[in-house]
Amino acid sequence: MKITIVGLKQARPGYTFLYSGATDSCRQCDYYSPCVGSLEDGRVYAVTKVINKELPCILQSGHGKVVEVDESNKEILIDAKLGIPGAIITVDLVPCKRLDCKHRDRCFPLGLMSGDKCKVLKVCDEVTCPLGPRLVGVLVQRELVVS
Repeated sequence: MKITIVGLKQARPGYTFLYSGATDSCRQCDYYSPCVGSLEDGRVYAVTKVINKELPCILQSGHGKVVEVDESNKEILIDAKLGIPGAIITVDLVPCKRLDCKHRDRCFPLGLMSGDKCKVLKVCDEVTCPLGPRLVGVLVQRELVVS
């Protein structure tokens, strides 16, 4: 769970967003560390709880709402042999030349990067890849590495 500030209209459980880094305005703000200091670039977050507190925010038309967020679970296509509920897998986003493939968004989901360790929460479906590999769609949760 992390704390951040979102716009008043976005302050609702289930709202998701892709965090793509702090702006110069954010870096100069007194609330930088508690707001975006713990968010990671390129990750997708979902609002889990709205806190009854508004704070000044230049990016949110003058003020925003404090919320709790967690990284969103993601669906990804993986090798069928690795699709075991409870398994910890390493994401390997293999380059693909099929830009028109209907499964592309599941092969390269927003918020996951090669090398991420993820726990398989659920096996969703089997998919036939036009290039041949046997794949399954799985719902995963990124495992946070503690150093």
